[in-house]
Amino acid sequence: MVGGRRVTDSDSSYGVSDAFLDHLDQLARQNSGSWWRDVLKRDDVFLAVRRNSLNVYYRGGSIFRIDDRGDGTASPKTHVKYLVRQQQALAELVDGEFRPNGIGWTHYAGQETLRDMIRAASDLAGAEKSGLHPMIMGSPAVVDVEIALGRAQEREGNGSMADGAGSSANRSLDRLDVATLERQGTDIAVVFHEAKHFTNTALRARSGVPAVVGQLRRYRSTLSHHTPALIARYQAACRAILRLGAMRRHVRSDSGAGVPLPCDPMVQEVATGNAGLTIDPKPRLIIFGFDADQKKGQLQVILNALKTADPNVMVYAAGDPSSAGGAFRPPTKL
Repeated sequence: MVGGRRVTDSDSSYGVSDAFLDHLDQLARQNSGSWWRDVLKRDDVFLAVRRNSLNVYYRGGSIFRIDDRGDGTASPKTHVKYLVRQQQALAELVDGEFRPNGIGWTHYAGQETLRDMIRAASDLAGAEKSGLHPMIMGSPAVVDVEIALGRAQEREGNGSMADGAGSSANRSLDRLDVATLERQGTDIAVVFHEAKHFTNTALRARSGVPAVVGQLRRYRSTLSHHTPALIARYQAACRAILRLGAMRRHVRSDSGAGVPLPCDPMVQEVATGNAGLTIDPKPRLIIFGFDADQKKGQLQVILNALKTADPNVMVYAAGDPSSAGGAFRPPTKL
């Protein structure tokens, strides 16, 4: 058993199985009534590959977790907080009990349900996740989001994996925002990014070192520790991303929804083994959400403090995240 689920031939140590992707492809080719087709039609949700599952993210919220049941068939799940119907509705209190009266979705009714789920995720998202989302969706080099890794110093003895699955439900995890592909010499590297809104207090310190510096140092240790597993993980993820991209193109072409953002050529190179894959152990910092005056003033104070605390910190500063097309380009040191 793995995580309470029986291990079968459809299980994958990293990524998802061909049988699971075959089943999703069948759902994508149904003429109508497929929740999966509705997901693929949208160009504002990110599909993240996990171990024997996928997550569908909108502004940092996983509106669907799609598990492999163990036989290659898909089992979609969502948190009840995303099932609130976006309409004016009153719940009557009768004899001490509220009568919901249709406040939440109890069945999937097509794109109307999915739209409400996305609105709920939008309402729940903070400034950081909302600001980061357009940068993620605007870059074909993004291969993962919301990445959870067991901290290096706490991994020994608990058998944890680089996908965050371990024996202890309460062990500490490092959570990185985004992973991208980048050419580094003759290889392709997976690069990790931590995003902070300009107002985040971790960027500042009245005395001593800003908290984000310690956070990035810890991430370096964690990434170095997990490097072999991460290489295998993202090789498998790229293979799945190619197939998911093909499904998306088919559905959007079939429904007249327009052509989706194509996969970066690096994804195919990694998936086919035509390029060596490495892990960049130095996560980068993205700071966004400041105006022109703040860029000239307080932002410079923040950048100088970061440079003093750790000259190796690499930062990309983007005032307006919706137009920050270069957020994941190789930055220069401070």
